Amino acid sequence: MRNKLLFLSILATLPLSAGEFGLLLDKQFGKAQALSGKSYDAVSPTGFGLRGGVDVLDLKVAALQLNATWHNKTTGDLNFGSGKVGELDNQYWAAGAMVNWKLLVNVGAGVEYRSEKLSWRSNLLGAPILGAGGGDTTTGRPWAKVNIGFSIPTPVVSPFFVVEVAAPLSKKDSASTTKDLSEALAPQVQIGVYGGIRF
Repeated sequence: MRNKLLFLSILATLPLSAGEFGLLLDKQFGKAQALSGKSYDAVSPTGFGLRGGVDVLDLKVAALQLNATWHNKTTGDLNFGSGKVGELDNQYWAAGAMVNWKLLVNVGAGVEYRSEKLSWRSNLLGAPILGAGGGDTTTGRPWAKVNIGFSIPTPVVSPFFVVEVAAPLSKKDSASTTKDLSEALAPQVQIGVYGGIRF
C-alpha cells in the first residue's frame, strides 16, 4: 500500500502538461545461480505494471518525459535439479526519465531507478538447502530501457502501443549467502508490451 501511495504522490507532484498513462505486461528473465555447490535454475516470471508520465520538454519531434512505474508482485518457482525447492517474489516501483522520438514509428530510450523487493520462501524439500522459512531483501538498481512502437493521433487522446526491453546497469553475478542468492536471481532482462493513452 505504501508503494502505491508513493507512486501516486510522485505523479501528483509532476506539472500538468502533455503526458501518458498505460499498462505494462512483461516477462522477466533471471540467470541460473550457484550457492554452496548447488545450482538453482533461472527464475523468469511474468507480471504487469502501471506507469504514468509527463512531458517536461516537447520539441515536437522529440520530448523529454519524467515517469513513474508501480509493478505488481511476480512469483517464480525456485528450482534445484528437477524439483521445486521454493519460490522467489519480486515487486518494484521505479522513477525515471525518457526521451521519446516521434518519427514514423515511436522510439524511446531512458533510464530509471528501481527499488526492488525480493522475497524467497522454501518448501519442505528446499528447507535443508536454503534454510528454513524464507527471507526478504530490498535492493535499488538503475535500469536502462528502450522501446519502439506506434501511436494513433486523435483530437483528444492518442492510443499507443510499444514493445519495451529493459536491463539493469548493475547486477550481482554470484551468491555466497541466501541474501546474495535472492539478489543474484533478480531479473537481468525484462521484455514487455506497454500500451495506453497519451493526452
